[in-house]
Amino acid sequence: MRRAVFENRYRDYVETIRSYNAIAKGYRFWRARPWPITRVVKGRAVLDAGSGPCINGVEVALRSSGYVVCLDMSKSMAYTAREVLEKRRVLGDAVVGDATSMPIRSSSLDAVIAIALVHHLPRELALMFLTEVRRVLRVGGMLLVTIWLWKQRRFLLQTIVNYIKTLGGLLGYPRRYTVYWRTRKGKFKRIYYLYTEKELANLITKSNLNIVSQGLVGYLKNKSNNIYVIAVKSRA
Repeated sequence: MRRAVFENRYRDYVETIRSYNAIAKGYRFWRARPWPITRVVKGRAVLDAGSGPCINGVEVALRSSGYVVCLDMSKSMAYTAREVLEKRRVLGDAVVGDATSMPIRSSSLDAVIAIALVHHLPRELALMFLTEVRRVLRVGGMLLVTIWLWKQRRFLLQTIVNYIKTLGGLLGYPRRYTVYWRTRKGKFKRIYYLYTEKELANLITKSNLNIVSQGLVGYLKNKSNNIYVIAVKSRA
């Protein structure tokens, strides 16, 4: 798909990428610790998709003495990931690339991490990404996905408005949310598609990956404000 066509068709996604480009430096320090759930991920060759500063991928690579590819559409985020790789002395690469069309060889990875990526992708792009995950994973390879849980108090008003707009034909998906990242330089718009646990599981199953665990998890202790799914690639 040509760039101009892609940008016109997926304006939300493109705008979100631009926002992450603008906030990359500060984001690195805001998300300085790996997610606890990434401890379940094992493998010598790991991809951190939508990596941001690649905190999670680097942590997995450190535990396994392995190699990590930090993949992000944001050039600024890729630069911060490279700095993290060098600082932690981890073998890996920071790559600017599209998770829906990965510059990765087929059947070459032991694991793919997608922390807080899929909720930025409309359904069509989410399916493209998950299909790519199956392609790049080896048989038995693991996928870990997390997305924000839509049933949070901060989304209540927007959820009501969204459902009214959806019923009126003004919105294509009822759980599309706009969330701003505020800095001294201004506020930066990010678009989220917050799938239900069932919707996320269906997307993964449709991509011919086998789910082994799913539920709620948090980045912070005593929080369960994210949905997670762990899946594997089988031979079939």
